[in-house]
Amino acid sequence: MEFFLSLIALLIAFVGGAGTVLLLAPSRWRESPCGFAGAALVLGAGLISLLSFCLGFMIQGVLLRWIITAVCMALFALGRVRYMKQACKAERFRASAVQVLLGILVFAQLWFVTWLSLYKSWLGWDGLVVWEAKATIAFQYNGVLPLQYFTGGYEVAHVTYPLFLPLLQLWIYEWLGHIDQSMIKLIGPYLYLAAVLLLIGSAKRIANNLSNAIIAVLLFGLVPAYMLGEGSVSSGYADFPLAVVWLCALAHSLEYFKTGTLSAARLTGASAMLLPFVKNDGVIALLCITVTIMPRVIHERNWKAAAWMMIPGFGVLFGWHMLIKFSHLNEGDLVPVTVANLLAHLNRTGTLFRFTTQELLTWDHWGILWPAAIVAGALLMTRARTVPWYPLVVNGLLPLLLYPCVFFFSAWVQFQAHVGVTLPRLFIHNAPAAILLVSVACGTLLGLDRNEFVANKGGGTPGRRPRNQVC
Repeated sequence: MEFFLSLIALLIAFVGGAGTVLLLAPSRWRESPCGFAGAALVLGAGLISLLSFCLGFMIQGVLLRWIITAVCMALFALGRVRYMKQACKAERFRASAVQVLLGILVFAQLWFVTWLSLYKSWLGWDGLVVWEAKATIAFQYNGVLPLQYFTGGYEVAHVTYPLFLPLLQLWIYEWLGHIDQSMIKLIGPYLYLAAVLLLIGSAKRIANNLSNAIIAVLLFGLVPAYMLGEGSVSSGYADFPLAVVWLCALAHSLEYFKTGTLSAARLTGASAMLLPFVKNDGVIALLCITVTIMPRVIHERNWKAAAWMMIPGFGVLFGWHMLIKFSHLNEGDLVPVTVANLLAHLNRTGTLFRFTTQELLTWDHWGILWPAAIVAGALLMTRARTVPWYPLVVNGLLPLLLYPCVFFFSAWVQFQAHVGVTLPRLFIHNAPAAILLVSVACGTLLGLDRNEFVANKGGGTPGRRPRNQVC
């Protein structure tokens, strides 16, 4: 019964996410069913967390749970109505051998990840203590975090950490009626499915060929860091959820980079809005997404699209930091980000370079992902007219420089220990973008591309696609 109720909780999240996608971009289902489903899984989880946090200031208990459920159902109903108004007659679907192979591959990976999460892996420290403490406190206070939580000195719970994951755990607990840590392990496979679907949709969108999608899914399943250890799918850390949300934002920023459509801008903004609410490190992801879309925004002076993409994410970031500031809380791991502190710690450069190089070449953690991604980025940059190298390089490789720079502001006396504990998990965030980068490069080398991915510089109808899309 617990398993069934947990699935109901996650299904409601998916329904809410599907409604959100249909409202923001009604054509998304026809353009890319896999991308649609992946985005719905991600945005649905974010919707549950944000609604729980915002509505929790006014209502609580069973009423809060049913209001959130009603909002999810209403969003889906409204989205369905909007979709039907724009629906066109689609061609009859016929599954090809490649599609069947891809479906088997996705099912096998999902089964393995679910089995690994439920029966063979323990939750890590964050899953057992940090996020669990927040979810437990909220459960005991009728589904909301009391304001005194932010001022009561709960040091073990890291009060300054955002609430995406604990509030999603709380949503499952509310449906179960009690705390059951074994059931929150389903969040990992739920987000893993979202990541795989987003990879399929993006790879297919870039090259118009499912072979690229197969390469991306295979690479994703072969990265050891995603299967075991701290930050993995089954660990209960927020690193993998942040990676999936970032991938969702990247997928839609790629669409905007190509087509310049307002629907792609809306979905990019909705995805980016969740980045600072998953983990404080989401600010790096938000910065990379901003760098991705700004060249096209500035070139076309499309400030409306810029507002859709940037205001939600930076609004959530500002709101969360205002709450932390007014609660008089300090983040103990970092000193203030100032020029003076940067100059005072420049002597750490050599150590950071050594740690970063060692991590990128750690075979049992990453395989050959990072060397392959660097080579792939260089290859795609030589073919700038046929492949979308810029968004993939910015989101896949730029964080390899940005994340180590964070430790110039480490407050740890032995900052090497801080780097050793944290850096391997940080690279989990941008690894999906690197996987997509490698898959596109492999497809280019193998001649699998069927269309040129050239950003529409204005004029004409951007992003025209065949109506019958299956991935």
